[in-house]
Amino acid sequence: MKKFRFSLGKVLEYRRQMETQRLRAFSKAVEVFGRRREDLEALGAEFVSYRNRLAEMGVGRISAREMALYRSYLSLCEVKVNKAAEWLKDAARDMEERREDFLAASKDKRILERLEEIQVGHYNYELAREETKELDEVGAREFFIKRVAVSTGVAAGSK
Repeated sequence: MKKFRFSLGKVLEYRRQMETQRLRAFSKAVEVFGRRREDLEALGAEFVSYRNRLAEMGVGRISAREMALYRSYLSLCEVKVNKAAEWLKDAARDMEERREDFLAASKDKRILERLEEIQVGHYNYELAREETKELDEVGAREFFIKRVAVSTGVAAGSK
């Protein structure tokens, strides 16, 4: 019997490559999401720190010019925080899309792997059937030879 060959082997290999590629893209999106979250946390902490510092200074202890600078910097920090929050949402969306792409690629690959397992099982079954058939033929041939030898009076194995 011929050696087993999965007819969709090249397709399965392609699907494995696609799964690996999608996993890398998902991992990269997770990293980007983590960095965006860290950026947002850092900017949020900076914003809170400056806001608290301004509150501690009190209105009477700093000049109007310094107060305007602090408020302008706080406004800039707030804009940065809002922008970082948008980037985090975008990164979360991208990460979710990459996760779904990876899961779809993984599912496609698993379907072909399952089909290959089934075909290997059928191949092994047929191989076992052929081996049994051959052994049965050999046994039947031996039985027939012994039967003919006994009925003709010739000792088995002698000429």
